[in-house]
Amino acid sequence: MAGYITYRNQGATRNLPISEDLLKRLKYLEEMGLTAEVFSGGQPEKGSGLARIGSTRHDHGNAADVHFFRDGKRLDWANEQDRPIFEEIVRRGKSAGLTGFGAGPGYMQPGSMHIGMGTPGVWGAGGKSDNAPDWLRAAYEGAPSAKPDVVSEVVAAANKPEPAPMQINTAPAQAPFQAQAKAKAEEPKSRNGILVQAYNKLTGSNVQVPDKIFGIETDNINKGFAGLGDFAETLAENDQAINNQIQSAARTAQANRNSAPVELQMLGSYQPMSRKKKKGALSGLGGYFV
Repeated sequence: MAGYITYRNQGATRNLPISEDLLKRLKYLEEMGLTAEVFSGGQPEKGSGLARIGSTRHDHGNAADVHFFRDGKRLDWANEQDRPIFEEIVRRGKSAGLTGFGAGPGYMQPGSMHIGMGTPGVWGAGGKSDNAPDWLRAAYEGAPSAKPDVVSEVVAAANKPEPAPMQINTAPAQAPFQAQAKAKAEEPKSRNGILVQAYNKLTGSNVQVPDKIFGIETDNINKGFAGLGDFAETLAENDQAINNQIQSAARTAQANRNSAPVELQMLGSYQPMSRKKKKGALSGLGGYFV
């Protein structure tokens, strides 16, 4: 039992001791050299069917009605010399987390005080706040509220059940239409050089050069044969000219009845490297060289 608390409530309706929490908060009385004598302590909770009286502030021992003593002398708030002590009791009590104080003429016994937990406030006769004496109100309103009880908060946090793990949807989110379109297989990149492109253009074919030829990257091969593009360009430029030669030669042969072979000449910058053998006949003509 704490030396700053004594009990004289054995024959009272509220004959239970105060709670451990209230006992801890009242420890500042010891620092002031005071003793609190409890003449009305804790009581069973409301609805329990056991003997109890008044409000629920005293339930579970969360409040007490007391007399204060110093050096064996009982103190009285009506005494001008003792009143500063009562004011200090209220100020320190509020800082320690106490929330309810009652005292004054017409309230309980002379010089006694209600002290404990519950709805914050002060009161006097009839339990009304309007009847609280000025010194009690001033002491309560001028005192700071209790500082957070760090130890209690840490213990409460340690005993708090851990929250359920967050459910994370690992399924890939459906990509927007543009992303889906981009994800589709892209058309293969054409590796056709100018020569193959010209061939496809002239013949209407769709020849595609593979990525590798004999294990060698096609791009590297194309670089080596870049000069062949000149041939393809010349061939494309002279395509119409060749046709014009054939038509002109045919007309001349028809007019002269000449059966001599028709010789085709490549115009532009390209000249044939050698003459090939005579090929067939062209519409009854003597044939042509290429």
